[in-house]
Amino acid sequence: MTKNEFYEFVMENYRPAERLIGMVPTDKLDWRPGPNFMSVGQAIYHLSGGVGTGLEWLLASKLPTMDEVAERMKLENLPSCNLQEALEKLEHDKKVLRQVLDGLSEEDFTNKTVSAPWASTKMERMAFGFLGHFNNHKMQLFTYLKLLGLPVDTQTLYGM
Repeated sequence: MTKNEFYEFVMENYRPAERLIGMVPTDKLDWRPGPNFMSVGQAIYHLSGGVGTGLEWLLASKLPTMDEVAERMKLENLPSCNLQEALEKLEHDKKVLRQVLDGLSEEDFTNKTVSAPWASTKMERMAFGFLGHFNNHKMQLFTYLKLLGLPVDTQTLYGM
């Protein structure tokens, strides 16, 4: 896959995420399905980090260590945001992703080995890993909206 094809594929995944974020009732940002779950506001904050920012940090060697990740992911440490902030953050992430990809050659996107605290692998594979992480949190938000009784379905989740 070329880096432009990857970018377009990510955009196809962002569109339904934007719709899901836009469906969040503003009075439910603090709601969580149980005591050990992210709140809706925390979930949309985390989701809106998207793919570009992570790849930017990866290439700049700014990813947190696994211990730092564990500390940051404690519920009491997770930031939250409102819908507008999440959508602005996701829009920013699109721009960052475009800049990251524009700064890579096709050869580097496909074959450059990059290292994160959890793995060393090819850049393209890592990029798909970041997209998979994004989609897991998109499904989390979908599930939260479903539990809140909102009209979400397969078309909402995948943007069909």
